[in-house]
Amino acid sequence: MSDLSYRLAEIRPALRPVAESAAWVASFVIANAISQEPVYFLILLLVLGSDVLDTSDKRKGLFCDFIAGGITALVSLTLNDQLGLIVGALVAVTAIGRLLQKLA
Repeated sequence: MSDLSYRLAEIRPALRPVAESAAWVASFVIANAISQEPVYFLILLLVLGSDVLDTSDKRKGLFCDFIAGGITALVSLTLNDQLGLIVGALVAVTAIGRLLQKLA
């Protein structure tokens, strides 16, 4: 492997959550701009449901759901979107509650 490949392998774990968060924000803004918020919310809730029903010890999905829900709530707050705020907060609270259950 080249030196660049080693560097990319080292920073990849740090870049992935940032990229996923940016993708959630971008998809929410695009969905909001084209008035397709229900599709975004449905995807967000389906991903959360999948991670909540996952019986493995993985916690990464729930943490990403918590981040996505929190970002959705914050972006919705800045855009004055009550439905987005409610769905984002619901996803964040559910994800953190399930995450705490798995940790116990």
